[in-house]
This record gives sequence, structure tokens and C-alpha cells, in this order.
Amino acid sequence: MVLQTGGAGDGSMWRDAGYVEPLSSSYQCILFDHRGHGQSDRPRSREAHTTRRYADDIVELLDRLGMQRAGLWGYSQGGVIGLAVAALYPERLTAVLFTGAIETPDRAVNAAENAEGARALRAHGWQPDIYQAEREAIPAWFQTHFDSTDPEMVALWLDGEADWDVWSHLSAITVPVQFLVGELEDPEHLNDRAAELLRYASVCRLEGLDHLGAFIRSDLAIPVALEFLARVPTH
Repeated sequence: MVLQTGGAGDGSMWRDAGYVEPLSSSYQCILFDHRGHGQSDRPRSREAHTTRRYADDIVELLDRLGMQRAGLWGYSQGGVIGLAVAALYPERLTAVLFTGAIETPDRAVNAAENAEGARALRAHGWQPDIYQAEREAIPAWFQTHFDSTDPEMVALWLDGEADWDVWSHLSAITVPVQFLVGELEDPEHLNDRAAELLRYASVCRLEGLDHLGAFIRSDLAIPVALEFLARVPTH
């Protein structure tokens, strides 16, 4: 099971959040620092941070490890990367789990939000209100992941994401997908709309939780994930 982080943090955040121990009883967990994070290189070009490039990184990781197929659980941006791998390289994945809300299908709105987010990161870096705005109390380990992330790497991801329209690829995805989304982060039920375009997909809405809370509450996410994965064929 490849565990893909989002815009902030490195691979260790899955262990910090309590995912690795319960998953390891049934799956080999692969933690890694994706480009721009942790101990990995921090390329400074926009082309190095496209969604397709990130998807290629996953395939190259599997090749390096000698694994033909794996499941992928992505948080936030990591979920988008998981869907990209499923669309581009379906033979390499058994399933995708996506914790977080999928972006709006309105490309103009999404582009404007990404541009504003990148501008703010370059002008001000990580600001406390990025995580304090969330309703769920933020543990110290999560704040450390924010603070240790180079804001320019996230800004470049926001720039590069403009080349990828996740909604246009959903109908091509054949591997099973499980969405886990905080109730408060998806008021428009976009994840449900996305699931309708997928061949095999289900949505679990985590009541009373926002974007950060949906990841932090691994105790709620793990049972849903294990039940989903138990139904997924591995060959």
C-alpha cells in the first residue's frame, strides 16, 4: 500500500497519524517523501511539479521496488495523484483511496483558486490561519509537517496542477476507488458527483470533520478502508 502525502509534510505523517500500525497487519506500507518534500529533491521548475510527473514518480517507485501492482492511499493532493495513476497506468494499481474533497469541475474557478494560493504562499509562506481555520484541533506533529514544508514546492504544485483536469479522466478509471471526505469540506457533495463517473466507487462522509480532521481521525478512516480493501481483488 503506497501512502501518498498531500501538499504539506513528508511520508512520516502517515505513521504520526496512526495509519501504519493497523494497516501493516494486512499490507506492506510504503512511505516515501514525494518530490519537493522531506529528504527528496526540491526541483524549482513548474514542469517538475505537474500531476502527470507525480504520477510517473509513483510508477518509477513501484519499478524500483520490484512491485507490479499496489494499492494507493492519497491524502488531499495525494488523492488526485492516485486518480492520475489509475487513469494513466491502471495496470499498476489494485485500488485507490482518496482522503479529502475533490476539486471543483469548474476549471476557471479551480485555476483562480490555485493561482491565488500560489501567490499567497510566495508572498507570505505558511500562515497560521491555514491550519487554525480548520475546526479540528491540530496536533503538534501536524503543525510540524506544515512548518517543515517549503512553501515554494506547494506553490509549484499549484502551478503545475493547471495542466491536469481530474474530472476529464474519471470515466477512464477502472480500478475501485474509495473516497473518505470530511462532511464540512465538501458541502456541494462533489465527491459523490465524482463517484458517479467512476466504474467502481464509494463515498464515506466523516460527520463533523473538515479537511485536516478527516486525515487526523485515522481511527475513523482505517475501518472504512479495511472494509473496502477486503472487497478488492488483488489480481
